[in-house]
Amino acid sequence: MQCQPMNSHERGGQIDHAVRLADFVRDLPDFRMYTTLGDPYGHIGATVADAILQANRRYVAFVRPRVQRILREYPSARTTTAVRLLLSETGTTTFLGVRDTARAVRVEQVLAMFAAEAIETEADLREWLVERNGGVRLQTIRGIGPKTADYFKILVGLPASAIDMHLRAFLALAGITAASYQAAQTVVDGAADVLGVDRALFDHSIWQYMSQRAEETRRRKHRGRQRDVRCGDALIDMSVTASRISAGHGSRHR
Repeated sequence: MQCQPMNSHERGGQIDHAVRLADFVRDLPDFRMYTTLGDPYGHIGATVADAILQANRRYVAFVRPRVQRILREYPSARTTTAVRLLLSETGTTTFLGVRDTARAVRVEQVLAMFAAEAIETEADLREWLVERNGGVRLQTIRGIGPKTADYFKILVGLPASAIDMHLRAFLALAGITAASYQAAQTVVDGAADVLGVDRALFDHSIWQYMSQRAEETRRRKHRGRQRDVRCGDALIDMSVTASRISAGHGSRHR
């Protein structure tokens, strides 16, 4: 899925929204602007796995442990050729640590594209994404949209944003509506430029902020359910005690 270009009126509106978003961030007392993302993996297998596994999954609980296992158990699978050879021996689902065959096929298709494009290392991938419009080519693979294509850029150290539910929710929190992926990205990237920060770091800072808010919300709901359960147990105990007293059980008679 490719994005349609915006007209001058739409671009002007997005610039206004970018300034508004930058002001919103400045006014948030608990917003942390990250200054580093860490180095790229230097491992094509881990990079592709991270990019393909992250869609619609909880990153910390699902994606990160699998990527770390790949780095730990398959340290030599750093090039496209090495990864494809490994997959022919182990199987892609085993390599990824998932049962999801659709994602496994997607990984295989990405690696086949890399092989056809002579992309062996992350340095090759970075150049391909910048110089040869690789993000658009990636989107010809079923299941890969603009977010995943942009996320590949972040993984190899390029200054990019990948608009997901957390970034969209952050825009909504700021009172900003974006009609399309491209419109949302223009606002986020524009705000990063206004703030004078790297676009990938701004993306990461927003993602962390909203992820932590979501986790706090889940914890509050969990505590609320625990209270409801405890209250429910108390009501049941009271009900049982009352029924026993009315039947003459558990009461103290002379």
